[in-house]
Amino acid sequence: MMRFRFLAAISIVGGIAAGMLFPSLVSSSGPTGYTLIASMTPPTLSSGSSPWNTCGWHDECTSNGQSSTALDWDDGGDAPQSWYFRGYFHTSNPSPQIIATGYPLYVDGGSLACDKRTVWIVEKHNGELRAAPVYTHTTITNSSSFLITGSLFGTYRNKLIGTTINDTGCAFFGSHVHETHIVVPNQPDVTIQRNTSRYPTIDTCEWDVDQQDCAQHQNNLRQAWTRKFTWPEGK
Repeated sequence: MMRFRFLAAISIVGGIAAGMLFPSLVSSSGPTGYTLIASMTPPTLSSGSSPWNTCGWHDECTSNGQSSTALDWDDGGDAPQSWYFRGYFHTSNPSPQIIATGYPLYVDGGSLACDKRTVWIVEKHNGELRAAPVYTHTTITNSSSFLITGSLFGTYRNKLIGTTINDTGCAFFGSHVHETHIVVPNQPDVTIQRNTSRYPTIDTCEWDVDQQDCAQHQNNLRQAWTRKFTWPEGK
């Protein structure tokens, strides 16, 4: 039932309520002294596959696009293809444990807008929304919330969320997932990193100019992380 309240709060990305808490998820309050990290990896194709990164860090993958926080991932076909919430989840606590809950949610879409979906990462310890990776040109077919376990060396999570679509509401060039994130309001302790050493900028990897510097990346490798969210648990 909680999901419907979430949907109302996130009808658009800018509608996320700052500092929203989820009391039913809270195990206790106050800092624990541990650090939590969510490291996302490429969301397309089945686990262990190697999708193409078809556009480097960008806002829009066009000839006048600017370098920004998004990467484009080929999904291997023109018909709807599966996309996943996928990555490694860490805690500095030596004991593996559930560190968060994932909530697949609608962000935006329709005939005049890009279809965007997100998975809210809500910390278990204090019930706060900590991170929100965003997946554009997609829909959700599996809206159930799910638990996320973390461990000292990272626990891999691969959760089928939905399919890609022919996104007629915005500029769209071939079936793919445009993977980005938003900065959650009032979360100053969350540090966001992009893997700029592994993935190029739009200047060297852009779909309609030259793909020689684009590459395939195995989607279940730790080193293939695209973006990383780090925060002190409970703070």
